[in-house]
Amino acid sequence: MPVWIETTRTLNEFLQDGQEIAENIPAFKIENDELVPEEQDGSFIYQTDSIIFAFDPNGKISPSDMDRRVFNDTIGFSLLEKNLYLSIPFYPMEIPYSQLNGLNDVTMKEIILNMQDTNPLILLLTFVLLWISSVILIVIYNFLYTVFGNLVAAITRKPIRFKETWKVVLFASTLPTVLFALLNAFNIQPLFQIEIQSIITVFFYYKAIKKLSR
Repeated sequence: MPVWIETTRTLNEFLQDGQEIAENIPAFKIENDELVPEEQDGSFIYQTDSIIFAFDPNGKISPSDMDRRVFNDTIGFSLLEKNLYLSIPFYPMEIPYSQLNGLNDVTMKEIILNMQDTNPLILLLTFVLLWISSVILIVIYNFLYTVFGNLVAAITRKPIRFKETWKVVLFASTLPTVLFALLNAFNIQPLFQIEIQSIITVFFYYKAIKKLSR
């Protein structure tokens, strides 16, 4: 849930930045494999928190210029002299204008603004994928806790079956899991969170098997 909340916030910011970029795209058209601006206003770069847009029909901005401006949490989107250039960290992409003949500012703005309509679907898909990954991680962590719990039970000479250990560990891990989920939801991420969660889980497990063995 905390990851989904953060992902939702990031996606909404990206879509809002996209709308801001769309409002600043100048009139242009691509014909005969060339970028043709309606007005010769020169080259410029417009930057938001997550998107960097460049419009350069004059050849003053290079792909490397855009790459230097892009960081891990931003992407670059450029209409350069000879091609459309996407500056994505570790995955830059050039699309020649020969593949974009007929594209103009109106169509591009519609494409960007129509991304708003896909927002609910993207959020739902993101939630489902994150939920599945979270369940998988919980199962993995609880399996490791169970293995460790069996070792603790063996050392303390409190025999308990693996299946029973799994149930106790699942119960013992509930409180720390919920606690840290709530903290993360408020953007509070303690240092050594996984280690602390593991220690609390093992502590509750140990207290539980002491009572079960009486």
